[in-house]
Amino acid sequence: MQDLESLGMKKGLLYETIITTHNGNGVPNAAPIGVICKNKNEIVLNLFEGTHTLENIKTNSQFVVNILKDPLVFVGCTTGDLSSDHFKKHCDAFYIKNTDAFFTASVTRTKEIEKEDNISKSKMTIIKASVNEVIIKKESVEPLNRAIFAIIESLVYLTRIKMVDENTAKEYLERIHEMSRTVNRVGSLDHKKAMQNILKYIENN
Repeated sequence: MQDLESLGMKKGLLYETIITTHNGNGVPNAAPIGVICKNKNEIVLNLFEGTHTLENIKTNSQFVVNILKDPLVFVGCTTGDLSSDHFKKHCDAFYIKNTDAFFTASVTRTKEIEKEDNISKSKMTIIKASVNEVIIKKESVEPLNRAIFAIIESLVYLTRIKMVDENTAKEYLERIHEMSRTVNRVGSLDHKKAMQNILKYIENN
């Protein structure tokens, strides 16, 4: 039986995915959601209150995680412009038609918490779910993790720092440090080590 390892997902990392759900009337919904891989058969989601995804998961206790890299789908899900012809039925669920792979998941546990930052307080539901069925649609599947993109973006700024004026260089450094926070939050040990090497290079030069 295939599991999350067959999709290239590693324990402890957060991956950018599209989660598809449906409401009580069978109308599908898709949203870009970060999924944490707890182990090869279990994932965790952190969902804010008031979203269709959370409402639908509470109703059905099941959902589908789509692994893909199509930028138009990510944008369409976020802006609400994803048309119904992007969805395809699988048993009692829906997945994104051109996805590279997808897996179905069933909720095993939920926990409601209150998250506070400098701006406001917000309610969040932590969802643990077990992986049921893994379907690989394309030969090459590569789940998206933001850390590698943050590292590449940092390298772009790094190569330009000495070409710009002092104020712009300071702005580039701030962006690199912002990227570093992203890497520390969602990246693997190798990602974090690579980012540390970038920061060390800046410090020594």
